[in-house]
Amino acid sequence: MKYILLIICVFSSLQALEYEKSNNIVIDKQNNLMWQDNDEVTEYLETAITAKVYCENIVLNGYIDWRVPTINEMINIIDVNEKNAINKNFKFIKPNLYSTNSSFIEDDEFLWAVDFKTGAITTDEKTDENYIRCVRDMI
Repeated sequence: MKYILLIICVFSSLQALEYEKSNNIVIDKQNNLMWQDNDEVTEYLETAITAKVYCENIVLNGYIDWRVPTINEMINIIDVNEKNAINKNFKFIKPNLYSTNSSFIEDDEFLWAVDFKTGAITTDEKTDENYIRCVRDMI
């Protein structure tokens, strides 16, 4: 039993080291990504087209190379053990759908989205307005 508890503690501390909260951003060290984490991620509702424009035009922490995340990147920050189903390092969140730039293969009119209330991964029409959380590569 002691070993199981020790393994859980080590795993939890390693997972916590993968993310670092800084002013207006969260850094995902494992995937070399920098995530937007300011009040704007809870304010703006965007379609697929306006989300792309929004991310390409923000300047955050001195960086201008922001983009809409892929579904695979978004999956990495889901944590269903939290009240809102997102990694605990993220401060700003609406428990609602956040869009990705990943199209649904079976119907190009839809994109993949994540519901940070439940952690569910779903599809939504590209013309629907959802929240957006921009990301940038750190490499």
